Amino acid sequence: MKRSLSIEKTSRRKRRESGQSAVELALTLPLVLLLIFGMLEMGWMASTRLLLDNITREGVRSGIVATSTTANTAEVIDRINEMKPSYLTGEINITVTYSNPSDFRSGDITVVSTYNLAPLTPLTAFLTEDGTFHLRSECTMKMS
Repeated sequence: MKRSLSIEKTSRRKRRESGQSAVELALTLPLVLLLIFGMLEMGWMASTRLLLDNITREGVRSGIVATSTTANTAEVIDRINEMKPSYLTGEINITVTYSNPSDFRSGDITVVSTYNLAPLTPLTAFLTEDGTFHLRSECTMKMS
């Protein structure tokens, strides 16, 4: 008789707790998904920022050996656009400035590249003001 009471209590407890795992999943799943997608998004953004830094630096390197400011600026912009990978579908905004415009060979060249990166997932779009991540890279080198 005692054994049947023990079995009956255990089965009642299992019936009472049968929805517990579903409730726990419903409470934790959004947080886990946000954490996973956030990590993916930050990795994507960091990778794209590193790429933007590299192509900006390469653009400046191609511009430090120029003969005129207009040819130099065109060379920098062309080099950055050549190196831009195909998966970056948006436009890279490029600004080229010289520290000494009257004698550009004696100063520095500064290139600023900006790119608007769309989020990979809609779950992380709330992290930005307008739904895009605004990436900016700047590089300055001495003219040779």
